[in-house]
Amino acid sequence: MRTAGTLRRAWDTLVTWAGRLFVLGLFGTAGLTAVTYTAIHHTAQPDFCNSCHIMEPYFASWQNSSHAQVGCIECHYEPGSVETLEGKFKALSQLAKYVTRTQGTKPWAEVSDASCMRSGCHSVRLLDGPVAFGQIDFDHRHHLLESRRGRRLRCTSCHTQVQQDEHLSVDKSVCYMCHFMPDAEGERVAELADCEKCHGAPEGELLVEGKAFDHAGYVARGVDCRECHDPVVEGDGKVRRERCHSCHGESGHIERLGETAFLHEMHVTEHKVDCFECHDQIHHGLLPVEPPKPTSKEGCGSCHESSHDAASKLYAGQGAVGVETAPSRMHQTRVTCDACHTGRTSTMSLVTSAHAHHGAHGRGTVASAGNIDCVHCHGTSYDGMLAEWQGAVAAQLERLEPALKQLKLELADKANPAAQELLADAERNYLLVSLDGSKGAHNVGYALDALRVAAERVESARGMLSLAGDVPATQGFPARSKDGCSACHAGIGLGVEISRAERAFPHGKHLARGMDCDACHSVAEHGQPAFPRAQCATCHHQESESFDANDCARCHGPQEAMLRGTLALLTEPKPGTMGEMECSECHGEAPAILRPKPQMCVLCHEAGYDELAGNWKREVDALVLRVEVALSDASGMTPEALAKARAALDAVRADGSNGAHNYELAKSILEDALGSLVSK
Repeated sequence: MRTAGTLRRAWDTLVTWAGRLFVLGLFGTAGLTAVTYTAIHHTAQPDFCNSCHIMEPYFASWQNSSHAQVGCIECHYEPGSVETLEGKFKALSQLAKYVTRTQGTKPWAEVSDASCMRSGCHSVRLLDGPVAFGQIDFDHRHHLLESRRGRRLRCTSCHTQVQQDEHLSVDKSVCYMCHFMPDAEGERVAELADCEKCHGAPEGELLVEGKAFDHAGYVARGVDCRECHDPVVEGDGKVRRERCHSCHGESGHIERLGETAFLHEMHVTEHKVDCFECHDQIHHGLLPVEPPKPTSKEGCGSCHESSHDAASKLYAGQGAVGVETAPSRMHQTRVTCDACHTGRTSTMSLVTSAHAHHGAHGRGTVASAGNIDCVHCHGTSYDGMLAEWQGAVAAQLERLEPALKQLKLELADKANPAAQELLADAERNYLLVSLDGSKGAHNVGYALDALRVAAERVESARGMLSLAGDVPATQGFPARSKDGCSACHAGIGLGVEISRAERAFPHGKHLARGMDCDACHSVAEHGQPAFPRAQCATCHHQESESFDANDCARCHGPQEAMLRGTLALLTEPKPGTMGEMECSECHGEAPAILRPKPQMCVLCHEAGYDELAGNWKREVDALVLRVEVALSDASGMTPEALAKARAALDAVRADGSNGAHNYELAKSILEDALGSLVSK
């Protein structure tokens, strides 16, 4: 019985302790579960990631990113329970490394495509079609669903953290790495490097070096991007062997450097390694403007200044004494030499008489640039502008050459260091423009400024020597507009042989009185008249101290010559029936000047005189047309006949009255011109 009682008591004690242990275990498990859950939940929060100071920059970039409302584990743990446990284990391992101070300076984490494409994230939107990326329409489908250059890309191939302060941003340099990386032959893949593959021409006006530029007109004329923007790629993305050592210590790995397919499979497809961990960067865009680089002083350069150096300097607006740096507009927009030197016009020989003694070694050709190249890019509004630029500069070179030679002779036997220095400066500027060879085409404004300073130096040196030229060297330069109009209209005011504008209007007379372009033209609406033509009379027909408003010949010389019969082509005057009349008898008194209509003729003449004036106009117009047709085929005609015909035609055109001022004279000189042309 005692044994049975003992067993009973032992059993009761066991049951009691078992119950206690069960209750304790139950509460312990519940507590542990709660603690574990709390720990797991807390360590899954982004704030916990920021507990390690090495994570601070990544946490800060995440807070300012488009993913700021997405928890870290949503991307860094792949979808699925097992994957979550694996991610938690890796995170705890990272935490252990941090606590034991065995972590690296850059936490290495990979985000799989599965995380990006999980339900509710990018799985649908990704395939919707093109999305705007700056000025580029980017389509994810072509980059993720197809192989690119034989490589399978991942989301993080482009969305990376190359830049420390941006979280999963797209660095354009990664785009350039694929699109501009040379192939095995060292050539860029034309299809991938094509400008229109990624973007078209910018829309609207852009500010380039502070001035507006619109691509629309150039695109419409068929100008290719690379005719202006080339080169726009710098670098070849080379992989340097020493880069491998930053990650790999095993020689076996490094020996596989040339196995491109394997390396990209391991580093791009299987793992996320930023392109620039291995490759040198490739830059794309408007590259920095390089300063002119002098050619070697060996060979020809040991004796001669290089015309190429002069052209480079002039294009960059450098090299002249006393002139501020002023690069050509095309230099500012990175237009390269072969954009203009296309050879559409011809090829230009580099051989001159000075190089003849070098034989074949002194020969060479270069694709020339001409008017057709200007029109190709800029349109017909630039037709003839190159000739105007070259004419304006050539005229100044021709004027300055004898002045420099004469000054050099005068200084040959004189000890005057100051004057010698002025001469040296003038010669330097003259040589720069002359040696360039383009006659200002590379930078017409800078060329004229350089020659203007040269002329000023010549005049200063002359003053020191008490010399006086027949005409000051500084006289005869084209006008300079304060609004920059002369940057294009370089020959304004120099005469019809240089500037087309002078054929339509005598700008020189107005500019000589200190007027600028904006006195008559609108600057905002390029070249448009600032007021109706009729309002010109508000200046010209007002009496002033500088001129007599009733002196019509002051402005209307061709009309005066036709009316009085004093044309230069005549051997003796041939005034018409109205040759003794004053202009005011038909046109009125200043300032109320008018252009009389034929109907007004009957106020002084008999009825029907207005019809007679109309007949004169038609007859003279018909003769003008016949002379123009005859001149269009000048074959077999003597120079004298051609000159006579052109002089007659120019006189009638310049008069502009269609015979009203002197019908008999206009008719006779046109008929004589026509007869001399037809008879030859």
